This record gives sequence, structure tokens and C-alpha cells, in this order.
Amino acid sequence: MAGEMEVLFSLAGRIYVLLRRESNRMIDVEWFIVNADYALEVLRLAQASKQAELVEHAQRTLSLHPLLAAHRPIVVREKTVAPVLAKYVTCLR
Repeated sequence: MAGEMEVLFSLAGRIYVLLRRESNRMIDVEWFIVNADYALEVLRLAQASKQAELVEHAQRTLSLHPLLAAHRPIVVREKTVAPVLAKYVTCLR
């Protein structure tokens, strides 16, 4: 278990560096390790970047992270806004 955690921290650190370089996003590595929802969102961002190394690290992290063992592979979806709600995107009702 200790060896897996070292690898997981190493992968999280590498994802941090690549996301910072690629999209200027910073992540909290410690929170990434202890919070499954946060980790899934970071991995979704990594896969959405379409950079080969980031996608590879995201897949490896998904297979190693102990809190994500029950999750299915991440599907990257484009965010869309319903036409009715589109007029409220930039202003309040």
C-alpha cells in the first residue's frame, strides 16, 4: 500500500505540472489524494486536454487511486447550455 501511495503522489504531482503548463490550472495534490469527487474532476480535466501524456497519467491514476476503484472510465463530454437558459448565461434573471 505504501508503494502505491508513493506512485499515486508522483502521478498527482506530474498531473499538476502538466495541467499548469497546458491550461494554467493548479490543483491541490493532497486533496486529490483524499477526495474522490475532486480527483474525478481533475482527471476529467486532464483527459479533456487531449494531451497524450496527461491522458496516460489520468488513466494510470484511475487504475491506482484507492478511492476510485468503483468508478467507470471517465467520459469527456462537451458542456452545452439549453436554448431556454442560454439568455441567462451572462446575466441574472
